[in-house]
Formats: sequence, structure tokens, C-alpha cells
Amino acid sequence: MIRKSHIAVAIAALLAAPAFAASFDANVELDTDYRNLGRGAAQGGRVEFNAAGKAGTDGFVAGRASFLAKKDSTTAVDDMWVQFGNASGDLKLGRFEAADIFPVGKDTVVEDDGAAGYRNMLRGRYGNNATYGDGTAHAALTLNAGSGLAVELGVIAAHKNTAVRPVVSYSMDGFTVKFGIDSGKTPEGQKIRGGGVTVGTTMAGAALNLSYNAGKVADLKGSSVGLNAVIGAAGVGYIYDRNDVAGGGSIKENNVYVAYSLPLFNTGATITPALAYSKATGTGTDGDAKITARVRVNYAF
Repeated sequence: MIRKSHIAVAIAALLAAPAFAASFDANVELDTDYRNLGRGAAQGGRVEFNAAGKAGTDGFVAGRASFLAKKDSTTAVDDMWVQFGNASGDLKLGRFEAADIFPVGKDTVVEDDGAAGYRNMLRGRYGNNATYGDGTAHAALTLNAGSGLAVELGVIAAHKNTAVRPVVSYSMDGFTVKFGIDSGKTPEGQKIRGGGVTVGTTMAGAALNLSYNAGKVADLKGSSVGLNAVIGAAGVGYIYDRNDVAGGGSIKENNVYVAYSLPLFNTGATITPALAYSKATGTGTDGDAKITARVRVNYAF
């Protein structure tokens, strides 16, 4: 039988071993929410522990794992991947998020009111709009063509069904554009066809992004348009979603979200008040807006 003391000694030895060239960090994030529509107050959060390392120069091998201890007493793994390659290209395998073609900026809280649109399908880790879960194989091959041009080919395989997601990105002088295509099937065998484009720029201390994603899962179409800005400690964003409804009709939705981070006693910790508004119209909706107020405390240690 392995005793807790043995486990503690093993962990301490791993942390102290210089040969691994690893880095370790952790942070706690606690959210206190208030939602309208009769749901009232709630609290959630997690402690995140990260282990990462990288070795090599001309060629390299890197790895990362992020473990979560949640307030609801459950545990989970966020990232868990290995990556190897060189300056010309690399291959990443495991649980991770691939290229972001629908960034949402300072998304402290963003909630849908009936429509999820079509955003970042097949990006990985959480599966986004497709129900990819544990046991899914995820790989991303990235080729750097130079002069700011890169191509990423993501492949997700679950059960007997596979999906691919090529993304082309170009960056120059604070300007970035990414274009991606989704093609394949969900684990249940539903066809996925779509893609998106996002354009971002940094100017006068502000980061701005404009994104459009659209596609079809099975026979149901969806689309999303997003515009967001992060200006110092402040963030604001707008998302318009549209989804077909099985049996006929559609749902359209407007989402607005804002957040502002304040320093907490000059400790490096922050407290972030945030507000999200979402209202859907169309087939099966009730006409009521969803409003969420959140206060997030984050402390890295």
C-alpha cells in the first residue's frame, strides 16, 4: 500500500530535481455571481496548478499539465500536452486549444440565452460546440513559413469519426489575421462544415478583434459575429449569434459583456467586477433577458 507520506516525498523530490528543468506555478480564482430570472446568488472557482518544461535549442521538446481543484469538490485536467519540433515547425499532441479564430477578449463572464452560434468549432480541449470528450485524440501540426506566415493543421479523432481544422495566420506590425476551415464529423457521426476569420490589431494601448464564424452541424446552420476591445485593465465585447432550430425556425441573440480589473492591496492579486447581458429572440424563446453580475478574485502564487 502506498502511503500519503510516500506520495508527498515523491512530489517533493520531483519539485527539487534540477534535471527536469521544469517550472511550477499556481493560482486561485473565485467567482461570486448574481443572476436574474430567479436564480439568485452563487459562488464557484478553482485552484489551478501548472507544471511545464522545455528542453533543446535547434530542436525542442516541451510539455505542460494544468490540474484543477474545483470549489464543487471535483478535480479536472485543463491542459495536458507534449510538443516537439524546431523553428520551422512543430507537432503538439494531447489536450489543448488550437488556434483561436473567435477570440472574446476579457471574457470574465459571457453567457448565452438560447443560441450558441458557431464559434471556434474543433479548436479542442472542451470540444466547443461538438461533444468531444475524454479519450479523444487531438494533434496540431504547425508550419512556420517565415515573414509572419504560419499554417496549423489540427486533427481530432473520436471513436470512428475524424475532423480536420486547417488555420492560416499572418502577423505584421501589430496586425494579425487568421482564417480557418472545419470539416469532419462529431463522435456521433454528425457532419461538420464551416470555418471563420478573425482580424486583430493593437494600437494606442488597445487590443481590438473582429471575428466571423459560420457553419453547419448536421443540417442546422449557425453563425457568430464578435467584436471586442481590451484597453488596459478594461474589457468590453459584443457577440451576435444565430442558430437554426430543429423542426424549423431560428434563434437570434445579442450578447454584451464588460469587465474591469482592480489591483488588490498591491499584492499582484486582482478583483474584477464584470457584467454580461444576453437576450434571444425567435423560435421557442421567452423574451426575457439574461443578466449576470460577477466579482472575480484572482491570485497567482
